[in-house]
Amino acid sequence: MFSRLAGAAVTTMLVVAALGLACWFAFSAVSGAALITFRTGSMSPTMPQGALAVSLPVSASEIEVGDVITVQRAGEALPVTHRVIEVGKVRDRAANEADIRAAAPGGPPPDLTKPGAREIVMQGDDNDAPDHLPYAITDARKVVFSLPFFGTILMMMQTPIATGALIVSVGVLVVWAFWPKASRTEDEHGAEDAAPHHPRHTSSKHSVGVR
Repeated sequence: MFSRLAGAAVTTMLVVAALGLACWFAFSAVSGAALITFRTGSMSPTMPQGALAVSLPVSASEIEVGDVITVQRAGEALPVTHRVIEVGKVRDRAANEADIRAAAPGGPPPDLTKPGAREIVMQGDDNDAPDHLPYAITDARKVVFSLPFFGTILMMMQTPIATGALIVSVGVLVVWAFWPKASRTEDEHGAEDAAPHHPRHTSSKHSVGVR
C-alpha cells in the first residue's frame, strides 16, 4: 500500500513539474517573459537579495514613475533593475558627455531618434541616491511579479553539483517507487506454505465377526 501511494505521489509531482515547465515555456514564447534574479540588496525590502522576478518587454513610452524595470547600458556586462523615479524626453548631449544609452538585456543599442525614446532616472529602493547617470532607452523589461528567496534556489539548482544531485535523487525515488513487488499470488502461496499442516483423520469401518 505504501509503495503504491509513493508511486502515485512521485508520478503526480513529475506530471505537475512537467506541466508547469510546459506552461512557463509557452507563456514565455508568447509574451516574451523572462526571469530575473536579484544578486544584490539594492531593491530591498520589496525585492531583497535572492528574490526571483518575472519581467515582460515594454516600450519606453509605456514606462511610468514607480515602475521597476531592467535595462543594460551599452558596453556594460550586467543589467540594472531599479525603480523609475523620473521620466522625460531625451535631451541633447555634448559629444564629450558619457554615453547613457541603454536597452533591454540582450537587445541592440537604442535608436534615440525614435519618437518613443525616453530618458529615465532610476534608483534602488534601498539606495540613498539615484543611479549616477540617467538612461536613454527605447525599450526595457518591466517587473510584474516577484518572489523572495526563489532566485537563490534557482541559482543553486543551476550549479553542476545541485543538478546532478537532483537527477540522482529523482532517479532513485522513481526506481524505488516503481520497483516490481511480489505478486499477490506469490504472497498467498508463501502464506500457505508457512501455515502449519494438520494431518487429516479418516474413519474406517472394520467388520466384526460374530460367533
